[in-house]
Formats: sequence, C-alpha cells, structure tokens
Amino acid sequence: AAAMTAEVWAKAELKVAGGGKQATLVAREAIEKGTVLWQTNQYLLPVLYSGFVGTHCGSCFREFGSGGATWACAACKSYSLCSTCATDAAKRWHKAECITFCCVPNGMRQGDTDYLRFVCRFFAVCRQGNPPFGLPGSSLVSPTQELDAMFKLRCGKAQRGKCTFMDCLATNKELQADEFKTWCTNFAQLFKQHVPFPPEYQVEELVDLLMRIRTNGLGFPCDDKHGTLGWSLDLYASFMDHSCAPNCKVDMDAQGRLVVKALENIEVGSPLLISYVDLESRTQAERKQHLFELYRFHCACVKCKG
Repeated sequence: AAAMTAEVWAKAELKVAGGGKQATLVAREAIEKGTVLWQTNQYLLPVLYSGFVGTHCGSCFREFGSGGATWACAACKSYSLCSTCATDAAKRWHKAECITFCCVPNGMRQGDTDYLRFVCRFFAVCRQGNPPFGLPGSSLVSPTQELDAMFKLRCGKAQRGKCTFMDCLATNKELQADEFKTWCTNFAQLFKQHVPFPPEYQVEELVDLLMRIRTNGLGFPCDDKHGTLGWSLDLYASFMDHSCAPNCKVDMDAQGRLVVKALENIEVGSPLLISYVDLESRTQAERKQHLFELYRFHCACVKCKG
C-alpha cells in the first residue's frame, strides 16, 4: 500500500483552493502521452450495476463464462465471484455487507440496488476495516498525508475516524437538487430504522455519503462491450476534474484495478482531466445537460467554449 501511495503522488499532487472547497489533481512532473500514472484497486469502493451482479465478478468485474459464477451468495443474491477471486477471505469479508443488505425491507432490495449495496459495503468497511488484500479497497482506511490534509480542511477535525475515510471527498450539498436531497434524507432515515449504525455515525453523515456518491462517482469500464458496468468512489481519481477534451483516461484492467493513463503530453502543474460522460454518443448540448443534472456544474472546458 505504501509503495502504491508513493506511485500516485510521484506523478500527481492535490492543488487546493478556497479553504479546501476546491481541490483537483495536477501533474507533479511532465508526463508523456501513454504514461500510466497509477494502477491499483486499493483506494476504490466499487459496486456493479444491479443488472450485472449475476453475470460479472464482484471483485475483478470480469464476465463469467458459460458455466456462470464459481461462487454466488445464496443469502443476498447480489454478489458473485469468479474462480480467481472466490477465496475464503473474500467470502468471509462479504458476509458483513450481506447481513446488512438482508436487514432492510424486501422492498428496498428490489430493482435498482446500487446505492443500497454501496452503503452496505461502506458499513462493512466501517465495522471491519479494510477488505483483505486483493479485494477492492484494501487500503481505504489507511491514512496518507495528502488525504489527511484534505480531511482536516473539509471536516475541521483533527483525525479521521473509522467511518469518515470518505469525508475528504466533496458533497456539493449546496448545489444538489432539492428532489435528490429529499431522496437522500428518506433513504438514510429508512436505512437507520432497520440497520444498527456504528456508535459515532449519524443519519446526517449517511446523507452526506449519498451526496458524495453523486458528486464523485466514476463509471467503469468505459470500453467494455456492455458499456459501463458499475461505478466507484476512489480516494485519488475522484479528485480529477472533468473536460470534454480530457488529457487522461480512467479504465479498469483485467484484475479490476483502476488504471489512469495520459492521453497526451501533460505539462507540470496542469490539471489531470478526464471525461465524466461518453463523448462519442452525446452532443455538446446533451453533455452539458447531463453534467449539470448529475454533477451540478455547467461545463466551460475548451471544447465547450470553442
């Protein structure tokens, strides 16, 4: 984990403004086109879309062959593993999120359960700590100097607790639509009625987590034959800003590791930019509308201005 953290910060650094309200990753050094900036699954918390939980591995995200999953959870029916990832450690760790998932009413477990499964996984990390090495998120609660600095700026607290490892990411609460705020509050209150919260965790903090998901979620992978399979929060890549003319690309490799690669030469101090939307299938007007509806900003990148 320490080596991977060093790899990330060897090529990128956080540029902070507005007392921590604005933060983006910029190039620490000159970066050549094609360079892999970092490649890891240690700092992301992912979830497959509901339609893929039975057809793709919940750890490496590869599609199952004709024989189907090597192991599928009989209790929640929402988590499956391939032959490589179906270890005893992975099954044991899943049990915590499975128990939480099965605590909520049946109605909450029907249809689109992306947010629900993500929250269950988040609670599992709060209670158990990092997932075993090899599973996504194996270094989520391990502090780093850069992320601790962001945490202190945004939260005004001296140190992170067991349930606040995502609090370095922005909520954009003041920009969220009233309808989404209401949905977040209703979800959190209903979840609280059926799931025991960690002692230091409150409904308001779960509301903030749901807003962090909306603000910082990254779809993956974007070049799979099925399109995007799911989304994740990543403690590093989520600080990358959007551009319709990106200089970086975020993808997944065959092991489910998040890969950040330079699409062009990048100068020292330049922002590391990715596209939050599919550039080929959307017009400029469609991109701007989608970005505002989901992320609550009006795109003013060089391509949109031009």
